Amino acid sequence: MVAVRYSSSFIDALYTSTTPNQKSNTTTTTTTPSPSETTTIITVINGFLTALRTKSASAFEKYCIRAGGMSLWPPSSTLPRFCTIGTFVEQITRVQADLDECIWDAEVKVYEPGNLAAVWAPFRANIDGVVHHVGVELFILHKMEGTWKVTGLADSCRLPTEEESVLLL
Repeated sequence: MVAVRYSSSFIDALYTSTTPNQKSNTTTTTTTPSPSETTTIITVINGFLTALRTKSASAFEKYCIRAGGMSLWPPSSTLPRFCTIGTFVEQITRVQADLDECIWDAEVKVYEPGNLAAVWAPFRANIDGVVHHVGVELFILHKMEGTWKVTGLADSCRLPTEEESVLLL
């Protein structure tokens, strides 16, 4: 293993070139976005979920960045999967089963400058009309040219309880 050391001037230059008015010791803050910004962000997430349901590559393009990353942790008997959003889209467009995923009680946070957002929400996934798994999802979004796009997604899930299998249809 090789350790790489960077001089403090290099680090200062790195932070200065990417965020001109901040130094590495600046405290970062997140804020709860305005109601209209929250609505805009949730609309992007719902668009992503609609693209999933319709298996539409062009709809995915509208709401996400293909080079973004995904970390998907299915129910316990399955190994986690890591891929780009683009690879995920290619796989989903070939799935024959009916897919329907929904979220609720989403928590939205935005990094103070307004170019990074995170959405944490419980979800359920139906496959062919049956509740297949439930869990939480974490969407990462970046505002690019004034438009929010999903640039990352992580989830962790489990099999539903009997009650959830009925209530979450």
